[in-house]
Amino acid sequence: MTTKAGVTGLAAGLIATILSYLLFSIFHEPGGIVIAFLLMEAFQLILAGAAGFAAVRWSKAANPGRCAALGGLAGAIDGSILFCLWGAAAASSTYLSNQSMADLVPVVVNQTMDMFQNIFITCGLAGAFGGWLASSRRWSTRDDFDMADPQMAMNASITALPASIVAAGVAAAVFPRLGILTGYAGGLPGLLPTAAYDRPLEVALLLVLVSHLAVTLVVPHESRMSQHLCGMDEVKMAAFVGIGAAPLLAGLLLAVYPASLSHFPVLIVVILSAGMSLVSVYSLFHLVLPKRASFPPHPEGNSKAEAILFGSIASSVASRLIQLCIGCGLMMVLPLYVAVISVLINLNYLYGEVPPVGLSAAQALISTGLMAASSGVLILIYMVYLNLGRWFSRRGKPAV
Repeated sequence: MTTKAGVTGLAAGLIATILSYLLFSIFHEPGGIVIAFLLMEAFQLILAGAAGFAAVRWSKAANPGRCAALGGLAGAIDGSILFCLWGAAAASSTYLSNQSMADLVPVVVNQTMDMFQNIFITCGLAGAFGGWLASSRRWSTRDDFDMADPQMAMNASITALPASIVAAGVAAAVFPRLGILTGYAGGLPGLLPTAAYDRPLEVALLLVLVSHLAVTLVVPHESRMSQHLCGMDEVKMAAFVGIGAAPLLAGLLLAVYPASLSHFPVLIVVILSAGMSLVSVYSLFHLVLPKRASFPPHPEGNSKAEAILFGSIASSVASRLIQLCIGCGLMMVLPLYVAVISVLINLNYLYGEVPPVGLSAAQALISTGLMAASSGVLILIYMVYLNLGRWFSRRGKPAV
């Protein structure tokens, strides 16, 4: 289900990107820019809602809450792709040229982060609404899960959560110091810089909350759905990721930007994250470990070693593993790109010499290149791991 929602979101994001460039090519006059933005906002909401609706119908989900979640996922991915391919550059093209360079830095930071937050939240909500509308009561009240599908929900969420925490740490390390360099922090140790330089951290923390909530919800679900010990080992790993997220986030912020914890939004996110980590502790001891103990132990001999070293990967289908790697590759890159890299690219075009490609092309090429590279590395690793698992499995079987 999650895989189909992700594919739908990617397709919707590409359509929205093409539509945005068409609109701004038609309404390119100064007076038409406002019309283009208004039309773009309307079309993006309609498209995100349609993506959520289509994702639910394609995945055959029935439960209204699950339908809303799948639609929200499709809409959020739609918005993220639109931001990478169009929104990040568009945000940096609307500042007033008569401002001084020092004044433009916080403006560009603010506008870039505002653009992502608006697109991400509105598309996610529109997609959730479309998914909820698609939950027809004429269908079965029980969802039909294809157990052969890759565990995209669990693997993508446990990839996105650490990636979002790293993005928050990098944003906390980079942008407050950027504020000091441009003279907006007063040069006093421990003094918070202007609010603009905290915006990338706030956006990264929004992604931390979303991904941490996903892990918190996925662990009990996958615990109920798991059918063998190797699967429960993966669920147990997901539970540990959820448990360790809050301490890692707090420790990272304390190490690189201690003053951030006196900032109310940051403190609220850390507290909410701690609460979700406690929920994962409960899930681990009341759901995961009892369910894991209900399965028979690993068999003796080579099968036991295979289960410990390779899990059930030998029986996996290569095409489904590739889908899983692409999804996880996107989740590895998106948080850091959104909260840090996209802003730095815009600032580079503001301050530095004009590169050989335009800003829109640079944002699109760098974002897609990073996502393709991370997905490619994961695919290479998993294909090697898959073939090793198959070789080990054949090695342990007697010759016919």
